[in-house]
This record gives sequence, C-alpha cells and structure tokens, in this order.
Amino acid sequence: MVGRNGRIAMMLGACAVVAAPAHAEPKPLPKVELKFPNDGVLRFYGQINKGVLSYDDGQVSESYGLIDNNNSNTRIGLTYNAKIGDSWKYLGTLELQYAPFSTSTASILQPSPPSDAYMFTNANIRQIDNKLSNETFGSFYLGQGNMASNDTAKVDLSGTTVTQGVAVQDLAGGQLLRLEDGTLSGVKIKDAFKDYNGLGRKVRVRYDTPSFSGFTFRASYGQDQLSSNQAVQNDPLYDLAVAYEGEAGEFKYAAQAAYSWADGDSATVKTLDGSASVLHKPTGLNLTLAAASSDNETRTGTYWYVKAGWLADLISWGKTAFAVDYYQGNDIFASGADSSSTSISVVQSIVSWNTEVYFAYRTYSASTATVAYDDSNAFFFGARFKW
Repeated sequence: MVGRNGRIAMMLGACAVVAAPAHAEPKPLPKVELKFPNDGVLRFYGQINKGVLSYDDGQVSESYGLIDNNNSNTRIGLTYNAKIGDSWKYLGTLELQYAPFSTSTASILQPSPPSDAYMFTNANIRQIDNKLSNETFGSFYLGQGNMASNDTAKVDLSGTTVTQGVAVQDLAGGQLLRLEDGTLSGVKIKDAFKDYNGLGRKVRVRYDTPSFSGFTFRASYGQDQLSSNQAVQNDPLYDLAVAYEGEAGEFKYAAQAAYSWADGDSATVKTLDGSASVLHKPTGLNLTLAAASSDNETRTGTYWYVKAGWLADLISWGKTAFAVDYYQGNDIFASGADSSSTSISVVQSIVSWNTEVYFAYRTYSASTATVAYDDSNAFFFGARFKW
C-alpha cells in the first residue's frame, strides 16, 4: 500500500509533469479560409514586409523608414480550390501587390513616394490565373501568372530569401550609383545588377508535365499585356523550363533551368538561366548556386552567384537562418561593365506568429571600361508577417 505521504508525492509529481512545458513544434496561425459543401475552399492570404533601409552611396548616407522590401513585397490574394470530377482539380488565383514606398524606387532624389505611387494600376496585378491539374496529364494554366521560366534563377533552400538572394538589386534597387568625382550618375542599382530570372509574370498559356522521378518540364507562350509600354504589349514571349526536387539520405536537393526568348520590334532577347540548392538536413548547412546569360543583340550580360548558409534550431520560436553570398556580373549595364556584390543576413522565424524578423547588409561595386563608381552599401532591418 502507498501511504499518505506517498500519495501526496505521486500527486505532486503528476502535477509537475502536466505543468512542465512541452517541447512540441510551434504551430502557425490558422489559415483564413471558407470551406463549401462541394469541398471547394476559398482562402484569403497575404503578407506585409516592411522595415528600415539605410543606404550609403560612398559619400552620402540616408535612411528610409517603414519601406517595403522588394525581395518579397507586400501583397494580398484570394484562391479558390475545387475538385472537378474524380481526377481533376481547379485553382483560381487573384493576387495584388501594393508597395508605394519600396526599395525598388526610393533614392536620395526620391526619399518619399510621389503622389501617383499610391494609385492602383496594372503594375499592382500579380496574378489573375486559372489552373487545371491532373496527376496523369499534368497542369494547364491560363491567365496572368508565372511564365514557365519565372523563378528558375531563384532556387534557394537557405531560409533567407525574404531579404537575400540572387536578385541582389532588390535590397536597394532604386538607389543611384555615385561617380568618384562626387556627382550622382543616372545608373540605378537595379540597372547595374540583374538576375535574368526568366520572363516573370505575363498573360500566358502554360503547361507543366507530371513529375517524373522528381523532374518536371514546363513550357509557355505569353504577352506582356499589362505593360504600361503599349509598344511591347503584343510582343510574343516563349520559354521552356525544367525543375527537379528530391531527397537522398540526409540531403535535400532542388534545381531549375530555363531558356526564354522575347521577340521585340527592335531586338530579340534570349536568356539562359539556372540555379541549384542543396541542404544537409541534420546540420542545416546549405549551398546555393545560380548563373545566367542574356543576349539582347547589343551585348550579352552574364553573372554567377554563390551562397553558403546554416539553417539552425537555436530557439523554440522557429528556425534561425544565417547566410553569406557573392555575386559577379559582366556586361550587364554596359559593354565592359563589372558588377559585384556581397552580403550577410540573419533571418529568425517566429512560427506561432507567422513572422520572420531579419537583417541584411549588402555591398555594391560597379565600373565600366571608362567610368568608376564609388562602392556603396545597404543595411536593412525588417519583418515579414504572412497569413
């Protein structure tokens, strides 16, 4: 028999077990969705990604508060999922972006957004898309959305893409390079640094094959119907892409490559790009590579990019990601031009808040055969909340 003191000890022990904090994985906030009797699901989603940018052009330093991070800008969207028969699925997507004050436009000459930046235009439309998919026949897309080649240069398993990636220009794209004599040039960061990430989002038809041992093939034809430049709205756009995702033992792999061409009245632009990333799951160590070449019949711009990172479990909130990267571009904004950039970033995930808090520091260096620019740097501290 257990005595009175023994029973009390057992009760106290049980209470201690109940009261002890559980080391379960944190859970994200629930999705904002409405389910229908036909198993259709209407989901409202979006993100807000803002912070503080400090940019030093080599001679003058300025800061910009509550500015949108163009690595992953603020947006909202609606999706509707439904089954069609026994084997087909439908996905409709409406997605809009809204970032009147963004790292892609702010500069020392434009320290605050102009009044027309708050207006809603075609540039705010990211997707108006329809997708039909079948496990046997693949997926068919019709509408404004990702061309087959979009994001093929951006495969990245580091966990830092919210603020750091192959699109090195996004952190301070609107800023102007300063000449060594102290005057501002007309060359923006986003002119001197390119990621040649396929054909982006356009009005298109697209087909994706089913997955074959981790490989998927894509093709699309489109036009830039939402462009503010009417001269290019009807120019034909074509692309082909291949993607791979897989795991082998302790490693996770992902890679994509694409070839795209845009037929314009003045020139045909042909681009070849690709990227690959590998993650060692037990340690979180990861490596990402990307490269591209784009021929616009005047010059052929090229770059290569490398990133090394560590995705760590340091605190219970969520993953902590560290990464450093290097970018080297040639002939991107002029014949004989060189563009290089390095950065370091830290991203802390707070899973239960659907939030990432991060900072990144990036340097920029550019020159041509005849012109030298001051080195510049950007520091960004911000947070992204998703729902």
